[in-house]
Amino acid sequence: MWTGVADGSLDAIVAAWLPSTHEDYYKKYKGKFEDLGENLTGTKLGLVVPAYMNIDSIEDLK
Repeated sequence: MWTGVADGSLDAIVAAWLPSTHEDYYKKYKGKFEDLGENLTGTKLGLVVPAYMNIDSIEDLK
């Protein structure tokens, strides 16, 4: 998606999670796109385990 916006074959990205997952792409293509600002605030990135699972840590997963 970043390449497409940078080369003009796409118009926009609404799925970019900055800076957590796409910071490298942002830096790589900086100057080849117009940053329109945040579209989400307060997002978090991490692992979630449903309450019905009987585990306390990622090490408990098999």
